[in-house]
Amino acid sequence: MPITPLHRALGHSSSALEFSLLLKAIEQQVQERDDLDWKKELPNRQNPAASVEFAKDVAAMVNNGGGMIIYGMAEAGSMADHIESVTEWDESIEQRLRSWAYSLIQPPVHGLEFTLVAGEDAGQSRAVILNIPASPDTPHFVMQRGSIRAPRRYGSHTVDMNERDIEQAYRRRFEDRRTADVSLAQLMERTVLGIPRSSVWLVAAAQPTRPRPGYAGRIPRDIAQNILASLMSSNPFLVDRTGMENVGLNPRPGYRKWRSTEPSRGEIRGIVDVHDDGSVSLAVKAVEARDQTWNAATDVHVMDAQTLPAYLLQLIRAAADGLSVVGDFQVSISMVSPIAGHPIFIRTFDQGGHLHDRNDLAPIYDFQPVTALVESAGSEADALEIVRGLALDIMNQGGSSALGSVYLKGKV
Repeated sequence: MPITPLHRALGHSSSALEFSLLLKAIEQQVQERDDLDWKKELPNRQNPAASVEFAKDVAAMVNNGGGMIIYGMAEAGSMADHIESVTEWDESIEQRLRSWAYSLIQPPVHGLEFTLVAGEDAGQSRAVILNIPASPDTPHFVMQRGSIRAPRRYGSHTVDMNERDIEQAYRRRFEDRRTADVSLAQLMERTVLGIPRSSVWLVAAAQPTRPRPGYAGRIPRDIAQNILASLMSSNPFLVDRTGMENVGLNPRPGYRKWRSTEPSRGEIRGIVDVHDDGSVSLAVKAVEARDQTWNAATDVHVMDAQTLPAYLLQLIRAAADGLSVVGDFQVSISMVSPIAGHPIFIRTFDQGGHLHDRNDLAPIYDFQPVTALVESAGSEADALEIVRGLALDIMNQGGSSALGSVYLKGKV
C-alpha cells in the first residue's frame, strides 16, 4: 500500500485509504499543503465554470509533482474542519471528471485514482479521495476559450506559473527524459551482464514514472513470488495463454531487487528482475527452430519477437498491482547479438510451415530499441493494443508488415 499525501500529513505509515484517516485529519486540524487540498463538495456540473475549476485543481497538483484532493472535507483557515458528506457518486460522475481532465488539460493527465470512503455513523457520511500521480510531461496547461494557463500549488493556494517557471518545467521534462532513457538502457544492460551468450538474447525493461519510494523498504520475498507466479501462470495476450517459462518461484536477492532464473541443464535461458523502486526487466534466450538452416548466432524465432512484449506487459501489470505503483511505465525492448556487427534475422514461416530463407528477410544490423510509455492499470483490451503495437515495431525491423494470428490475440 502506498504512502499518500494524507498519510504523510498525519505522520502515518502506509495503510488502506479509509474514512478514519479523515476523522484523524479533523482531530489533528491538518492543514492544506502543496500536495493536499480539502474540498467541501464535488464539482457541480450545473456550474458552467466547474469543469475549468476542476481541470485547474488537477493541473496545479500534477505540475507540483502530484498530490491529493479530498472532496467532502470542509476547511476552516485551510485546516480540516468537518465532513460534508458526498451525496452523489457513481461511475458516470467519475467518468465525467476524467473526461474534463483529459480534454481541458494539455498534455492530458492520466492515472487519476478516485476512492470512495464511508464512515460508520448513522448517516453513512461519505467522501471521495482523488489521488493525482506525478507526470513526466509537466508543465500541463489548462485550455479555456483560447487562453492557456499553467497552474501550480503554492502552499495551500493555486497560482499561475510565470514564464520562468514554465521554462524551468520544460527544462526539467527534457532532462528527466534524457536521464530516464539512460537509466532504462543501463537497466537492460545489467539484466544480461555476465550471461554467456552464444545466441541472440531478447531484453526488455520498464521503469515507473512514479517510482516506489525508498522509504517503502525492500520488497518482501512473498510479494516478489506473487509477481513471478502471475507472469508464469498464464498470459491474457497470447493465443495459447501460456505463461513465461525458464524462470522460477525461488528468486534470489540482489542489489535492491529480486532475480529469478531457472537454469535448464545448467544453462540460463530466462531472467526476470523485480526492483525495489517498481522497475522490472526480463530477458530470454532466443529459442532454436529444428531446421538445418538455423543459426543461433543470428536468428530470432518469430514467436520470441511477438511473445516478449506480452510477457513484459504482464510483468508490468503484476508488479504495479503487487507493489501499489501507480502511473505509467517507460518501456524499452531490444535484441543483443553474440557477434558484434553481424545482422539479426527474425525468422518467419511461409504458409506451408517452412522457415523463410534469410535472403527473403530484412537483416537487422542495428536493432533500434522499441520504446513506449504504457499505462499500468488500463483494461486488458487497451494493454493488448500496446502489446500488438510493440510487437509490430519489432517485426517491422525484420521486414514483416503484419503480426498474423498464431501467437498474439487479435482482441481480448
